[in-house]
Amino acid sequence: MSFESRNPTTGELLARYEQHTPAQVADCLARAWSGWKTWSATPLGERTAFLNRLADVLEARVDEFARLITLEMGKPYTEAQAEVKKAASGARHFATVGPSYIEPQAIPGTPGQVIYQSLGPVLGIMPWNLPFWQVLRFFIPAALVGNTVLVKHAENVKGCAIALEQLVRDAGGPAGLYVNLMVDRKDVPALVADERVRAVTVTASVAAGRAMAALAGQHGKKVVLELGGSDPFLVLDDADLAKAVQLGVIARFANNAQSCIAAKRFLVAEAVFEEFSSRYVAAVKGLVLGDPMEATTKLGPLARSDLRETVRRQVADAVKQGGRILSGGGVLPGPGYFFEPTVIAGLSHDAPIVAEECFGPVALLFPVRSDAHAIQLANATEYGLGAAVWSRDLARAQRAATEIEAGAVFINDFVRSDPRAPFGGVKNSGFGRELGALGARELANAKLVWQGQ
Repeated sequence: MSFESRNPTTGELLARYEQHTPAQVADCLARAWSGWKTWSATPLGERTAFLNRLADVLEARVDEFARLITLEMGKPYTEAQAEVKKAASGARHFATVGPSYIEPQAIPGTPGQVIYQSLGPVLGIMPWNLPFWQVLRFFIPAALVGNTVLVKHAENVKGCAIALEQLVRDAGGPAGLYVNLMVDRKDVPALVADERVRAVTVTASVAAGRAMAALAGQHGKKVVLELGGSDPFLVLDDADLAKAVQLGVIARFANNAQSCIAAKRFLVAEAVFEEFSSRYVAAVKGLVLGDPMEATTKLGPLARSDLRETVRRQVADAVKQGGRILSGGGVLPGPGYFFEPTVIAGLSHDAPIVAEECFGPVALLFPVRSDAHAIQLANATEYGLGAAVWSRDLARAQRAATEIEAGAVFINDFVRSDPRAPFGGVKNSGFGRELGALGARELANAKLVWQGQ
């Protein structure tokens, strides 16, 4: 069996990659295990020096890596450059501040302390939409604490998978620190069952995440889940509409609108709904859709043809449910997997496209009667990843933020991850945290050491 990488802009085949044989998989597991024995015993100062070298290589090869990202998953080249730079900044952050996250913590009033030690090899099941950042945001803190990783990357970005393993080698990472697995989904259960795999981290759909959580639970292993989202974007009646529109377009359509933390449901106060809608539609119509390698392009293709078909079906069903298309709504003819940037209003909040995660360039607009109504609708979803609240009254926005069921709420800004801050969700958006101090400790053994008299 082989994996295909195709250029979403043209549909052309870029490369085929052969699946690992059972013997090769066994070798991968052995390398990660032996690598952990060495890496976990490596002084912290050497581990942070490695992270700085990792950042050096990322910064030196931004254009090369960005081009690979754009070719395999179709995001605008400028955004791909930003993705690589963000990964470099994450490595620098954990090299500099990371040691403070995992230093021993005394327990006040007792002779005990908590020390943070590695768990062992961590299996990462990674997605295609941010093919460098999604992998490195878990790898960097995992490596800091002394773990090694085995990575099953998404099937359509295997070129990025190979490049990431080589990146770690080029930064001076020892053998077994980062091991790329060319395996199919059906091979994952055996990997999770292997006693050398000590934890699992998954970024995927709700269905895939639940399956992985059940599998990890069968074997008594820690699992971190970052799953889907249907993030609400609340615009209260005193919001700065110009800024809310400007950042609201970025919040929905960045990364070719293929992000778990993209704003998907715009809950807008009735008093400003018409004005916001008019401005928002105008801004969306101004997005340049086209070749992601062109500097002027703001929206490229969807990553695969089947993903575009799913979005087409969701939009068609939304129209049948009473949705009014205010902009876009169709598949573009010609090569590549392009879909027009789309805005829909007039839907009931229980329409399928609202209940499901729409992973494509579709913004859904809803009028709300009050702050309480906005919060009610914001929470009327199985997801709980991120949310945004827009209001000039910060106390009012803070009150709304405390009532929204989400792993993160951004006030007068759009949701995004930051190496300094914990990232993760609640409800069906998953559990566990990446990044920040919590992320540094998530894949660590918080060991109590108690000293008697």
